[in-house]
Amino acid sequence: MNTLKGLFKIIKLFFSKRYTSLNDIANSYTRVSKNYNESFLKEMHQYNKEMLDKLIIRYIDNMANSSPKILDLACGTGFNSNFINSKINNSNFTLVDISEGMLNEAKNNLSLNADFIKSDMLSFLKSSKDNSFDLVICSWAIKYQDPHEIIKEVSRVLKKDGYFAVIVNLKGTLPEVRKIYPKLVLRNYKKINKIMKELPNPVHHKTFTRWFEKESFSKIEVKSGSHIFTFDNTKSLVSFVTSTGALAGFDAMVNMEDEEVKSSMIKLFNDKGIKTITHKYVWGIFKNDK
Repeated sequence: MNTLKGLFKIIKLFFSKRYTSLNDIANSYTRVSKNYNESFLKEMHQYNKEMLDKLIIRYIDNMANSSPKILDLACGTGFNSNFINSKINNSNFTLVDISEGMLNEAKNNLSLNADFIKSDMLSFLKSSKDNSFDLVICSWAIKYQDPHEIIKEVSRVLKKDGYFAVIVNLKGTLPEVRKIYPKLVLRNYKKINKIMKELPNPVHHKTFTRWFEKESFSKIEVKSGSHIFTFDNTKSLVSFVTSTGALAGFDAMVNMEDEEVKSSMIKLFNDKGIKTITHKYVWGIFKNDK
């Protein structure tokens, strides 16, 4: 009976177009911003660094501007800008994030020649002038708005032969959460007030590459992989997925801070014998050939 009631409520929300919004995404990241570096980037930063190292080598080898202007889209706590700043002197940074909490962490943690701007990615890009930047970086966030629109706008604001570096989750990421999420939603249907649409993550590295090639970017390097987080118990696993931004937006559909919801998650993971979380990702560096 609960299943039928849950399905009816979801259908009703769907037809009334009660979807989660960008503000919900922003609130999700603000909620986890204080612990984001420790809980998520502590392990995942190695893939950011892998991408950025290749980007920096490529830029230095072909340096056209000794004081590059760098746009860090959805900058989070500022890890990318801080890393680049340690390698390329005299850089000018613009850090953009929709989450006030994340942007404040970046302001407090960094000492950069930078502008910090609270905005979603597309709004900022559409307000920017043509050929404004030498490098653009976007980590773990291009999926939150239309990736094709973002790439098109980046091509416009990025100088010719400038570089765009992006890392994002693949569509099959968090398979363990996907196994239990439908039941979690239905068991807690009374707490649901919005629906989270499926995010437009790329299916694989070929799909990802085509996104950029359609907008006159040439591929420099693309790499995909996965990272497995292992936990001693499901309580620790649930604490991780509800405190890292991994479920940003989905936690507005079902309140992941609610103790009953957490208990449901713990039981469902226990029933499945799940004690790991798998992040599947792809990163790429592309040159603007416009």
